[in-house]
Amino acid sequence: GAWVQMKKPAWASMPVLDVRGLDDTQLASLAQAYDTLATRQLAPLAQLDADPARRAIDDALALALGLPSIQPIRALLAREPGLSAREITTSSWQTKPSAAVGIRPSKR
Repeated sequence: GAWVQMKKPAWASMPVLDVRGLDDTQLASLAQAYDTLATRQLAPLAQLDADPARRAIDDALALALGLPSIQPIRALLAREPGLSAREITTSSWQTKPSAAVGIRPSKR
């Protein structure tokens, strides 16, 4: 698939969380989340927007790192044709997740 075709320079330029920069509270929160969630089964990637295990993982990360909800991003990713094997249509934007993440639809 598309991920296999990515070249090493593309991977090297992606930001990655440096856990050495986390404080003790953040580390403890993430360790507890790992202990709780490590054995949960994940739904297929195409169902990531409705997967309770992925939601719990994302919520734990957001809480520990002081981030807003990642749900709008999961909703957008679930519409990605490469994951869902469906075309993106205007009607798929009825929930307007773009407003939640500050994305403005293009004017055509």
